[in-house]
Amino acid sequence: MLINKLSIKTVLFDFDDTLFDHHHATREGLRAVWKRYTCFHETILDELVNEYYNQLEKLHFEDVFYGKMTPEEARIERFKCAFINKGVEVDFDTTNNAAYIYRNSYLKNRKSTEGAAELLKKFKKKYKIGIVTNNLINEQTEKLQHLGLSEYVDLLLTSEEVCSRKPEKKIFQTALSRLDSSPENTVMIGDSWDNDIVGAHKIGIKCIWFNRWKKECPDTKIVQEIRSLKNAEYIESLFSVL
Repeated sequence: MLINKLSIKTVLFDFDDTLFDHHHATREGLRAVWKRYTCFHETILDELVNEYYNQLEKLHFEDVFYGKMTPEEARIERFKCAFINKGVEVDFDTTNNAAYIYRNSYLKNRKSTEGAAELLKKFKKKYKIGIVTNNLINEQTEKLQHLGLSEYVDLLLTSEEVCSRKPEKKIFQTALSRLDSSPENTVMIGDSWDNDIVGAHKIGIKCIWFNRWKKECPDTKIVQEIRSLKNAEYIESLFSVL
């Protein structure tokens, strides 16, 4: 369905791996651990990164979300599994230290995704800007401030705050309510097909998929694709063809 881009009043963004380059910070955190512990040297860094992204990072997500485990405790357990996957039994001090090394390097290497800051600056002049993210309030608030992007964002909504996670309807509906917007005048931009695109599409929000890693699109009928955030004018032009 064609819509006039002038009817768009609100742009929602995912945060991690959309506006924030979580992949870069994760990679550098894992690089620090890889350098410190020889048991990982038989694995190239890319393999460790893939393992962390596809397996380890998902461990204990539910426990953290429901308050059964702190993020620090979950991080220690993830690295315990990383060592076990290499056939190495380690004590708590070792896994705790690995988690600390990772986190310290992760924090030092936080940065915006290329083009994100400029995109927000330009869009903020015309649209209400919201971030909808599956993470903790303190983590995402501090991260947004660290990146220097807070002034360009009208709403930061976390799954912790509303006890709902993308792709559930509630978190999107809450964002729209707080921004006094509606699905038909809102665009969602995010990297996760299942969480961002499917979730937003289900309640009628128009979607732009940030397909940074050039994956095959599951359904070209419901999205426009971008590979970069660097061209704000081009991204805005897609509003009229959604």
